[in-house]
Amino acid sequence: MALRPQDLQNCDKGVCASSWFYSLWSDRCSADCAEGSRSRSVVCMMSQTNSLPLDNCDDEDKPDELMPCDLGPCTQRLEWYTGSWGQCSSECGNGTQSRGVVCVVQNSGQLEVTSEDRCSHLPRPPSAQTCFLKSCGSQWYMTEWSSCSRSCDGGFRVREVRCLQDELTTSHDCDPALEPANKENCNTHTCMPPIDESCRDMYYNCVVVVQARLCVYSYYRTTCCASCSRVTQRDTLHRIR
Repeated sequence: MALRPQDLQNCDKGVCASSWFYSLWSDRCSADCAEGSRSRSVVCMMSQTNSLPLDNCDDEDKPDELMPCDLGPCTQRLEWYTGSWGQCSSECGNGTQSRGVVCVVQNSGQLEVTSEDRCSHLPRPPSAQTCFLKSCGSQWYMTEWSSCSRSCDGGFRVREVRCLQDELTTSHDCDPALEPANKENCNTHTCMPPIDESCRDMYYNCVVVVQARLCVYSYYRTTCCASCSRVTQRDTLHRIR
């Protein structure tokens, strides 16, 4: 048995043959009307057991990955048409930018703007989106002004001002020279007494009563109430000033 010849030995005939494999053509044309294309996937693989794509197939023999298709001329085709995005509303940090969105009807290659209601069955592209150009770094933030402390004769109002970083945490890196005011004067106009609807002139010549300085008498103060009251208010203002 020691001299019995072997009946099995290893052999190697080189790399197994490789071939182009391709999937079925897609059912959908890339265009809803007019000329478009259908596609399929094409890969180079060994004809036997290897399931990994290869790169040693002859490209000249590669099957087509696209084929033409034509669903007929475009007639009364509705679609949304978008313009280019506009500038960002903020030079730094988060902002917004917008674009025009219109409904158009396509007829033999020509586009015509039509009512947006006609495209309502189609998903409408967004007309605005957020944008970000760069970080702002530390900057001043402020609240709305409070109510004025007085309704007339000069009051003041206040607001809170803070220096915040991009993460909205407190910072000390803001320029003090650019800090917004946190207090200001308001309602500096002179307070006027409320109007008394019952105070009116009973005679047309009350101007003569004022010129004659008769408003010091109670009778004339009653019969020429409106005219005498204006004189009293004017004299009071002069004394204040």
